[in-house]
Amino acid sequence: MKKQKRPKFKIKTLNKAYEISDSPLYKLTTKRKLAALLLLEPVTLNALIKNTDNYNVFEQVNSNGKKRIIEHPNLELDKVHTRIASLLCRIKIPDFVHSGRAKHSHITNARIHIGHHKVLTTDIRSFFPSTSRTHLFNFFNRKMKCSSDVSDILSKICTYNEHLPTGSRISMPLALWANIGMFLELEKIAVKHDIKMSVYVDDITFSGDKLNKLFISTIKRIVERHGHIIHPVKTVLYAKDDAKVITGVILKDGKQFVKNEQHRNVYQDIEQWKILKDTPYMPETLKNRLLGRLNSLSAIEPKFKDKARSIRNHKTPTPY
Repeated sequence: MKKQKRPKFKIKTLNKAYEISDSPLYKLTTKRKLAALLLLEPVTLNALIKNTDNYNVFEQVNSNGKKRIIEHPNLELDKVHTRIASLLCRIKIPDFVHSGRAKHSHITNARIHIGHHKVLTTDIRSFFPSTSRTHLFNFFNRKMKCSSDVSDILSKICTYNEHLPTGSRISMPLALWANIGMFLELEKIAVKHDIKMSVYVDDITFSGDKLNKLFISTIKRIVERHGHIIHPVKTVLYAKDDAKVITGVILKDGKQFVKNEQHRNVYQDIEQWKILKDTPYMPETLKNRLLGRLNSLSAIEPKFKDKARSIRNHKTPTPY
């Protein structure tokens, strides 16, 4: 008997971008209407609210050996989270946000700070876990104008252990909207001092000549007032002439460059590819990984495009 594949849900924006007041979630007042919007029967929504086993929690180790707890919703909740995320992703977001937005990325987030000025990079420590159920309730109740009952249900089914889960499709868009007041307040203080601000998930970048320790202290107080903490180690103030690292991209002398670590990873893959490229033992996974890295890095340094084209066009001998 064949094992059935778990369906993979996708966020669907339907190319829509409307104001928050035009969202179907706006001014939602009854559980019945909420269930219908989430494409559920009321009895199914009730069961989901009462279920205490909605998540698969496991540990993941990244390439640097750092462990991270992943809280992934089970099948039924995953479907509901994807539906809510789809609705949230149809709402227009501020121009300073570069995550979860078409034609924007960590690269565009860095690129807007190119120039001969100081740069401040920082991030919010444990952003998803520190975004609490209270943050979510306040968003749905005060910003979305949902009734208290509906806000309570949404905040419950969108959290794990009273916080935003780390492994759901809902996490990134809801982290933004649940903290939109904080981000808007940070932008307001930035604009007041002629400083440019951008946000990529939990990374916040500022650039301008008036950046100083007092400004850092001010944004720290704003973030703390909203229930979060600025990461002390990852808060860096760069001088005008420094090479600046912004969301994985290096800015220097008005240009953008790939980080040394990324260069090293590509070099190692290319060396393996050179050894195996003219043999029938070339693993497809190596070629695909290398092409993926080269295509990604070509958005930062165009020279990688030619290398990717050369590797893509190379004909590997077939086994006998």
